[in-house]
Amino acid sequence: MAHGPVRSDFERALKAARRDKLIYARHAGTVAAARALADKIDAWDVIVQWANDDVRAAGGGRPAVPDNDNTSIPAFLKYMNDLGLTPAADVARAKDQARTESMKASSSKAGGAPVGKLQALQEGVGLKAYRGEATA
Repeated sequence: MAHGPVRSDFERALKAARRDKLIYARHAGTVAAARALADKIDAWDVIVQWANDDVRAAGGGRPAVPDNDNTSIPAFLKYMNDLGLTPAADVARAKDQARTESMKASSSKAGGAPVGKLQALQEGVGLKAYRGEATA
C-alpha cells in the first residue's frame, strides 16, 4: 500500500531505528499511534477538500471539519521524540553516551574500581545508559 510523505518518512526512520536497536517491541503502542497520526496528517488536505465539496453541493454553510488541524502534527512530533527519532533525541542520546564514557573513564583512573549504579545515578548517568541500553 502506498503511503503519503509523512508516513513514508516515518517508516524509513523506524526501519533505521530498528536496525540501530533503538526501537523494541515495548514501543509497539507508540509506533501504532504515530502511524495513525502520520496517516491522518497525510490525508488531512483530502478530508478538508471533501468537506468543502460537501458544503458546495449543499449550497453553502460551514464545512464539517476545520481547514487546519493544530493537534496532529505536535502530537506526532511528540511520539517521534518519545521513540527517539528526532534530532533532539539524537543529541540527548549522544550526551548520555558521553556521560557514560566519562564515568567509565573516571572509574578506571580511580584504580579500576567499577562505578556503582548509585554513584552513576548521582553523577547524572541514567541507569539505561549505565547498562548500555538504548536511551531514546
